[in-house]
Amino acid sequence: MSWINYYQNRGHVFGECWSHPQGKYMYVNIPKNATSWTKPNLQDWGWECYNYRTDHLDRIPLVVLRDPVDRWLSGIAEYMYLYHRDIAVNDFNSAFYDLVFDRIAFDDHTERQVYFLEDLDVSQAVYFKFGPDYRDNFSKFLSEAGMPNRYSRYEYQHVSDRCPQRRIFKAIFTREIEQSRYINQVKQYFQQDYELINSVEFYGT
Repeated sequence: MSWINYYQNRGHVFGECWSHPQGKYMYVNIPKNATSWTKPNLQDWGWECYNYRTDHLDRIPLVVLRDPVDRWLSGIAEYMYLYHRDIAVNDFNSAFYDLVFDRIAFDDHTERQVYFLEDLDVSQAVYFKFGPDYRDNFSKFLSEAGMPNRYSRYEYQHVSDRCPQRRIFKAIFTREIEQSRYINQVKQYFQQDYELINSVEFYGT
């Protein structure tokens, strides 16, 4: 099995992107980086799902990057909700946490962001920072590219803080990170993500 299919059983194939058949841009899908908001907006303009590796797309990448720890906390909450939502959280102990933070990446929601950009010319990409201004910045970019802004009707989906179960999982792991050595393990795992984030210029900032 090719490594690009490593998380296929979780619903994601590395290289997944969205583009217009006659367009010059391609939006690279990195889970937990506002993809559930971004993709419907692009579909409104006729963008379709591709894989830049297998479809050999040579287009300008649009890439949304998120603080790695913030993304991981949202991602691990999503992972637990999707696959282990009935687990008894009161039974979590130090051995359980050691196991989680030893592995860190369990699915596409918790994996390194740089893995979703393999074999791209990232120097040509347009970067957006995930955060409160993302929707405004991305909408402005699309408007400048000839796709007028009409995106306020879409809300963010799968937001941890809006789902009680996801919120509980996120709070548990946030507490463990803030009160233990685990934060260093997470940051070390995502070192490549930090290096990329610190090396690029974000649109609108």
